[in-house]
Amino acid sequence: MFALLSTISWRHVRRHRLRTLLTFVGMALGVAVIVAIALVNRSLSTSFQSTIEQIAGKAVLQVSNAESGIAESIFPAIRDTEGVQYAAAAVEGFLPVSGAERERLYVLGADLLTDSAVRNYQFTDSGFAFDQALDFIAQPDSIALTESFARRFGLRIGARITLGTSAGKQSYTVRALLKEQGTARVFGGNFALMDLPAAQRAFGKEGKLDIVDLIVAEGSRIETVQERLRLRLSGMAEVERPKKRGEQIESLLTSFRVGLFFVSLIALFVGFFLIYNTVAVSVVQRKREIGTLRCLGMRRGELLRLVLSEAVILALVGAVAGCVLGWALAQAALLAVGETVRNLFSSIALAGSSLSVNELALALASAVGVALFAALHPAVEAIRISPLENARQAAWRPVFHGSKSWATRLGYLCLVVAPGLVFSAPSISGAVRQFSLGIVGMLVFLLGLASFSPLFISFAVRQFQRCAAGIPGLSRAETRLALDSVMRNPLRSGITVATMIISLAAIFTIAAFINSVRGSLLAWVDQMVTADIIVSSGARTAGPRNVSLREDPLPGLKALPGVRIVDLYRLVRANYQGRPIVVESFSAVESASVRTLPMAEGDGTKALREMAEGKGAIISESFQRRFGKGTHDTIELATPSGPVGFKVLGIYVDYSSDIGSVLMDRALYKKYWRDDLVDAFDLWLEPGADMQAVIEKIKAAYGEKYQLFVSTHRELRDAVVKIMEQSFVVNYAVEIVAIVVAIFSVINTLLASVLDRTREIGVLRAIGATQAQIRRMVLLEAASMGLIGGLLGLFAGTIMAYHHVVYNTKVLTGWTFQFYYPYDVALFALIAAVLLCLAAGYGPAKQAAATPIVNAIGYE
Repeated sequence: MFALLSTISWRHVRRHRLRTLLTFVGMALGVAVIVAIALVNRSLSTSFQSTIEQIAGKAVLQVSNAESGIAESIFPAIRDTEGVQYAAAAVEGFLPVSGAERERLYVLGADLLTDSAVRNYQFTDSGFAFDQALDFIAQPDSIALTESFARRFGLRIGARITLGTSAGKQSYTVRALLKEQGTARVFGGNFALMDLPAAQRAFGKEGKLDIVDLIVAEGSRIETVQERLRLRLSGMAEVERPKKRGEQIESLLTSFRVGLFFVSLIALFVGFFLIYNTVAVSVVQRKREIGTLRCLGMRRGELLRLVLSEAVILALVGAVAGCVLGWALAQAALLAVGETVRNLFSSIALAGSSLSVNELALALASAVGVALFAALHPAVEAIRISPLENARQAAWRPVFHGSKSWATRLGYLCLVVAPGLVFSAPSISGAVRQFSLGIVGMLVFLLGLASFSPLFISFAVRQFQRCAAGIPGLSRAETRLALDSVMRNPLRSGITVATMIISLAAIFTIAAFINSVRGSLLAWVDQMVTADIIVSSGARTAGPRNVSLREDPLPGLKALPGVRIVDLYRLVRANYQGRPIVVESFSAVESASVRTLPMAEGDGTKALREMAEGKGAIISESFQRRFGKGTHDTIELATPSGPVGFKVLGIYVDYSSDIGSVLMDRALYKKYWRDDLVDAFDLWLEPGADMQAVIEKIKAAYGEKYQLFVSTHRELRDAVVKIMEQSFVVNYAVEIVAIVVAIFSVINTLLASVLDRTREIGVLRAIGATQAQIRRMVLLEAASMGLIGGLLGLFAGTIMAYHHVVYNTKVLTGWTFQFYYPYDVALFALIAAVLLCLAAGYGPAKQAAATPIVNAIGYE
């Protein structure tokens, strides 16, 4: 076998270097996307877990209640629970560094006298002795920074640093420097340590704690201590291992990660057709060699192994290159994905990942699996032909049997199986499983439609030939010869059209999904956020980058001329049934007259009125989907005041989070959460008020102190669109890969077509055809494949996009998006498909026209 590969196979590769290179690059790109997204997903997972473990230190249990916090008054009960050896209370969060745009410090507030039992801090120079610790605690402006952060900003012990806090800009004195070891390694050294009371004031969390880290006494079982704490706390907080807390935070990204994974499959799906095309063309072009080998005694099994071995070797080389390219793509993707995660989910430092055995195995398995599957049918076709027929001088090509061909039968089978998969998806448990089965059903549908490509080509060409109208700029003879060439081998042309269908369908599905998300999101913002001016700190939108403020600016904002209503909006993450959710609140009493609430179920006006009266809360669609709750049900939330039941007043549309939201009146929230912080001040102006004048007064009075973002409704919409566009960067990259692979497939097919018709082209040139006519014929062949593939790709993409937007997204996230058909993208995609095919066909057309007549006639 090695001798055959090193002689026959290698000679064919050298003779057709360009086609081999195109296939290799196409496979490498497909594998690279798979590897890159696998690396990104692993980096997301390990970064969350690593951060939680580093912050937890030696703790084996953590008491927490997400961002809702726990009352500091229950700390003694936690500390004195039987089996608890050490208990370390802390508050945590991010504060922006004044004067350094986008620079944020992770600040941990802890009791420095007891926290060292749980977390390991290594101070520089002579260390941090007991008297130094007392001095640090005695001065409320004390802060400890890491060496790397201090070096980057030129700070030494005694220097001052200004941070944006809940009370506005506050200046702190650097009284200690930390080595980047243990807990101080988190977030790339952007770590600061404060005494607990100072940090509580900075975050506006007086009387509250974020976490209590516990070390269990020797001889005590962790599970036993955990159960004792749960009984003692009676639902006021959760008691879990640090790893569990990391998993809860990581679960925020479930939808995001699953979406990335299935986007990566598109690249591999397109690569399948590219390899199939390459192997099929290779078999046809080497029919004389194959016939000679068979006449010399090569068995069918040996021939089958030879063809499959060629495909596997190409796949292995492509997989290795794909791993290297995938690693490079992952480093770039982590920048975009990291920004999306920090904007939408949680502040996290994403470290670059090195290739592991898992990624190498994934690359090899996907490449070899696709290569074997793609090469199997052409290989079987090769061994079915008799040695004599293979050895004949006349060209052999696979026979297309119309509706009875294998491709058409595969298409029928797929179109029967696909609806069964799609309609059976709701019957299985788990949103990810339902989403996955729905995606598989759509891919099977796409495969079925692509399998009909030879049939569609035959039908389209016949219909065009019957049409009396010609093509401007081409004679009827040129048109007829070009179309005859397309229909002469519909199986080979069909593979190219199938690749175009799949590439365009994938591109259009992503484009339609993004367009629908954008349209639905902006319509929701217009309904949900009706304020004229939105005032926030840290970021324009509420989320991980936002700095929560105290209510101090409220009286001044209300007193501004032209301001009619000021409402206060608050968003915190909480837990429900052990899973993260979002709790939102605003004063419905103040703003019910100017707010509109987009409802999925129930009367919005009535729900707002009852919410203002404190009768309950309104839940989001995603909350209903995840937990099965509906109107008039009761949900019990863990609050700093203990477990509290809330009646569900209705279901509203909320795209701010897919983990589930609970909306309540601010007075009710403050009562049970004991929290008067604000994430945004919403201002409605009097009719005719000068908006710009109001904005300037807000900035003059509060902008510098609180580092405010004062946004108009329009600016908020733009910020939302920017964040959304950032989250789809990886999708755009996959679109580019799909386009490139489709172009490669067109070039591959046309090069093979020109080579197979070398003698025919020579005859045409001999009887008077000009080089320009030959070029036009080949280009028309390319354009016809582009047009057929474009039309069918748009048809498939429309069905897939509608299913993905209306059904699959709702299954995974609980969100109901309106389907916005991107007519401009559809028109552009169709034109682009034809133009790209023309561009791809230029090289083969030039080659065909430049072939000397004598050499062409003597070919074969």
